[in-house]
Amino acid sequence: MATLQKLRNMGPVLVAVVGLALAAFILGDAFRLSQSPQGSQAVGSVNGEEILATDYQKMYEEYSDVVKFIRQANNLTEEEMSQIKDQVWQQYIQTQILKEEAEKIGLTVSVAELQDIVAAGQSPLLQQTPFRNEQGRFDKSILDNFLVQYEQNKDNPEVAAQLVPMYEYWKFIEKTMMENALAEKYQMLVTNSFLSNSVAAQSNYEANNATYDIEVAAYPYSAVPEGDVKVNDSDLQALYSKNKEQYKQAFESRDIKYVSYQVTPSEADRAELNKEVSEYADMLKADDADYAAIVRQSNSEVPFSAVAWKKSSFPEEVAALLDETEVNAVVAPFYTQSDDSYTTFKVLGKSTVADSVKYRQLAVAAATPEATATLADSILNALKGGSDFAEIAKKYNQNGEDAWLTSEQYEGMMVDGFNATFLTNILEGTKGEYKMMDVEGSPVKLIYQVVEKKNNVQKYNVAVIKRTTEFSKETYSDAYNKFSEFVAKCKTVEDLEKNAEEYGYRVQPQANLYTSSHKVAGKNGTRETLKWLFQTAKVGEVSPLYECGENDNLLVVALTNVNEKGYRTIEQASEALRYQALNDKKAEKIIADLSGKSFDAVASTANVKCDTVKYVSFGTPAFISITSASEPAISAAVQGMEAGAVSAPIKGNNAVYVIRLIAKNAKEGEYNAQNEQKTLKSYAQRSASFFINDLMQNAEIEDNRYLYF
Repeated sequence: MATLQKLRNMGPVLVAVVGLALAAFILGDAFRLSQSPQGSQAVGSVNGEEILATDYQKMYEEYSDVVKFIRQANNLTEEEMSQIKDQVWQQYIQTQILKEEAEKIGLTVSVAELQDIVAAGQSPLLQQTPFRNEQGRFDKSILDNFLVQYEQNKDNPEVAAQLVPMYEYWKFIEKTMMENALAEKYQMLVTNSFLSNSVAAQSNYEANNATYDIEVAAYPYSAVPEGDVKVNDSDLQALYSKNKEQYKQAFESRDIKYVSYQVTPSEADRAELNKEVSEYADMLKADDADYAAIVRQSNSEVPFSAVAWKKSSFPEEVAALLDETEVNAVVAPFYTQSDDSYTTFKVLGKSTVADSVKYRQLAVAAATPEATATLADSILNALKGGSDFAEIAKKYNQNGEDAWLTSEQYEGMMVDGFNATFLTNILEGTKGEYKMMDVEGSPVKLIYQVVEKKNNVQKYNVAVIKRTTEFSKETYSDAYNKFSEFVAKCKTVEDLEKNAEEYGYRVQPQANLYTSSHKVAGKNGTRETLKWLFQTAKVGEVSPLYECGENDNLLVVALTNVNEKGYRTIEQASEALRYQALNDKKAEKIIADLSGKSFDAVASTANVKCDTVKYVSFGTPAFISITSASEPAISAAVQGMEAGAVSAPIKGNNAVYVIRLIAKNAKEGEYNAQNEQKTLKSYAQRSASFFINDLMQNAEIEDNRYLYF
């Protein structure tokens, strides 16, 4: 099992004693499948091919297990789960579309091809696996050894718990490599449809073989008052027709207005918490107090540890008072405004101990407690007599390797019982001395030795009771009743806007809400709101009251517009169109004013800014710092100019420019037709990499995940 052990060691999990963990965090499954009101089991479709909710959930679980395996994590945040849901959905869409296209032309990836990819070991995905050698490179022999071990031990429950997650991760990597290989084949076909020739190569070389130093005179559009130009409906219509594809919408969306109210604690809630924390402060004053029990009973946000921590491991407001607080003194409850909390604490001790300790250990167990004690005494005496630790560890099938115990491994966590005893013995142990301790609740005896100590630091043993103020049931009820009264008066969008000010609320807009949106108004727990907007609501209607967020938010929404799939209307695009039309009109006016003038005359014109820009080339859009804009038009205009030449006014993104060429600089190197054609081919390959986006634009995609998840 050497390979498995090596793979285990690559993870970032640190354990002080075999079978004992300092902390464990278990969260329930946050990804639940619910029934659609219509009873349909499809969460969406791609070109008419449906995907069932159960299949989508399996894909999600597979991917989330992979993420957990990579991170060595037991759980994911809600934000991370939302990201994974979207990644799984996007990957499914892309895979389905690509498979359809590949089937049309008979394009496949065989098992033999996958084996060749693995044998070559060059895939970036392989470098993300644990099957790597000492140089950090993928090693197929390590993979092969693992697969053999999996087949031999997969039915062994004790070993399978370690093997199965890694095996499932490998199967995911295999599947992903197959999908990537198919995409690469298709992309290569698209790339090879682009041709390069000697004429294009020569033109590309000449355009990119020179850089230009120029003087720039810029007349920003922002310097022209809007009253000096006029935009009419025909201008907007012409611009809309010209750029209509920019306003194409692939999916239906909703525009809403909403009122969101965050319930917060009242002054009465704060007074009640202060009183409660004060009672616990009195309990801490007793010399014989059970500090662990008191802290646990208080539901303190800072766990009790019988092992001392560095100052930096405590909350800032506690750390700031530790040095000035005497041992056995209790600090009276105090309020921290930044997190709305009340805190009290008692300093139980101060000490200077090592921040890092290297140690080694042997766990001794025999058939009976008596036999265990005899064997442990024998081993301890042998070690004290000079026997080799590594040899004894090997004799009893233990690695006996040195391990580092650092503050980060236990500070910030609840530590009591045997864990506290073990850590204290290691931290306070004498270097080089062999010692033995009992393992609480077990017949095992532990022999240990402190090998090295580093970085003596000041540490503090403190019982901290810190509680953030939470709103009471009464506070929530009052807020709910007021918000409910407000919602009852709002039948239309106009009502919402009119009544909000009276009740002290604020109406906010949110545009382009899609079925794929995970949050309405930026709040968690708004799936029912999303369903109302897409299944029930009509334009102008106001929703019921929704309780959302972390059970602390009240929400009401009004549907203001439905943006159908397809092209947005000119009215919906009017704001963007008007902005562009104004700039176009300003450009016309500026060009008319500057035409025919010398560079110096332009430079002396009011509102014109000047600068020198070096190394402008055809292959890279010029960045003009005085207007903070990337201007490809300048990179194109400078081509073919001679030193001292002045351009005509150039319409740019942020301004109209006039340029004067200072110098043309040739790059080193001779023309090589073959190399230039390869460069053009690489441009084609980059362009071809966007093929999946084009395929998705033309696909029929329906996303109904919001009905389930």
